[in-house]
Amino acid sequence: MKAVLLFLLLLAAAPAAAQARQEGFVAVEDGVRLYYRIEGRGPQTLVVVHGGPGFSLESVRADFAPLAAHRRVIYYDQRGNGRSSLIDDPAALAVPRHVADLEAIRRHFRLEKMNLLGNSWGGLLISAYAAAHPDRVERLILDASAPPTAALIRLMGTRMTERAAERFSEAERTRARDAGDWLEAANPLAACDTFAHLILKLYVYDPAAPLRLRGNLCAGPPEVVRRSLWVNRMIWRSFGEFDLRPEVRRVTAPVLVIHGAADVVPPEGAREWAASYPNARLLMTQRSGHLIHVEEPGIFFPAIETFLAGRWPEGARD
Repeated sequence: MKAVLLFLLLLAAAPAAAQARQEGFVAVEDGVRLYYRIEGRGPQTLVVVHGGPGFSLESVRADFAPLAAHRRVIYYDQRGNGRSSLIDDPAALAVPRHVADLEAIRRHFRLEKMNLLGNSWGGLLISAYAAAHPDRVERLILDASAPPTAALIRLMGTRMTERAAERFSEAERTRARDAGDWLEAANPLAACDTFAHLILKLYVYDPAAPLRLRGNLCAGPPEVVRRSLWVNRMIWRSFGEFDLRPEVRRVTAPVLVIHGAADVVPPEGAREWAASYPNARLLMTQRSGHLIHVEEPGIFFPAIETFLAGRWPEGARD
C-alpha cells in the first residue's frame, strides 16, 4: 500500500516538475553535438540513457515523468539519434565513442559522480561506462538491460524469432517484413511507426492487453529516423564478441538490476549482471516484459525511488 501511495504522489507531482525544463547541446571532442533535455529540479541528479541502439530520448521521456517529481533528470540523444549530430562514419559510432559521450555529459554538468539509469541497450552502455570509469558512478539502475555478452544477444534473437511465430499472424509477419527496413522508404517515419507498433507485441507480457505507452520509438527528424537501423547495426558491429562480466567486477557502486520475467531480452542476462557486479541486487517483476515502467509502474517507480534514497527495494535479491 505504501509503495502504491508513493507512486500516486509522484504522478501528482510530475506536472509541476515538468515546468522546470531546459534543453541545449553538449559539444564533444570529435565535433559531435549531443542534444540534452532536463526535467525536474531537486538536490539529486539522475542521468537517463535511452535504449535502441537507434532510438532517441523521446522513447522513454514521457513515460519516465514520475522520476522528475523531486529531482533533476537529464536525458540526452545519443550520437546519430534524435536531435544530436548525424553520423556518417561507422567508426564514429563505436561503443568507446558512446562511453566518451557519457563522460562528456558528466563533465558538462559538473557532476562528480553520476546516478545512471540505462533502459534496454542503455543498460549495456552505462555498464560499459562504469567499467571504464568506476570512480565516476554513484548508483546504477539497469532497466530491462541488454545482456552482458554477445552470446546472450544471439539468444535474444532466437527468442524473438520464436515469439514472433507465436504472436504474429501471417499478415502481421508480412507487414513487419515490409516495414522492417526504412533506409530506402519514401516515408521513414511512417514505416518506422508501423514496424514499432508491430514489434512491441514481442516485448510485452500480454499482447492482448492495452499498452499505455506514451514514448515515441520513432521520434526525430526524418533523415535521422531513416538511418536509425544503420546506426543500430554499426554500434553492434563495433562491439564484436563482447563479454562485460569481468569488466564490471571493478565497479563497487550499488547496482539495481530490474527485469521483467516475460522479457524477450533474456532474463538470464539480468541474472548475469547481478552476479557480476560486486554490489548488485536483482528485482524480477512477474507480470511485465521489456516495458516494466509501463506494464508494472506501481512496482517500477517506487523501487527506483527507494534505491535512489539509499536503500534496496523490497523484493530485490542478491
